[in-house]
Amino acid sequence: MYDHDLIAIKLARKFKSAYRRKGVDILSKGRAIEVAVSPSDLYQSIRQLKRSRAAKKYLVVPPHLVQKARELLKGTGIGIMNPRGQIRKKCRKK
Repeated sequence: MYDHDLIAIKLARKFKSAYRRKGVDILSKGRAIEVAVSPSDLYQSIRQLKRSRAAKKYLVVPPHLVQKARELLKGTGIGIMNPRGQIRKKCRKK
């Protein structure tokens, strides 16, 4: 099982930023990163990212949710990362 807080804290450390409990999980250098660990989290996380003004937006999902996330994010310009921070789908810049 994947833990939302644990993933967010590790990624924040990797991108030299801080984990925020309110709003988008991680903001760093024009990049907004939101973590979703269950199918029910996907919709709320996508809404969070759409409201962000960051140039690059990424949704972090575990391997079993990548396909569903791709379908939901088609045409939005939001990219996909795995829990280790590797990009699975590039984002479109503003």
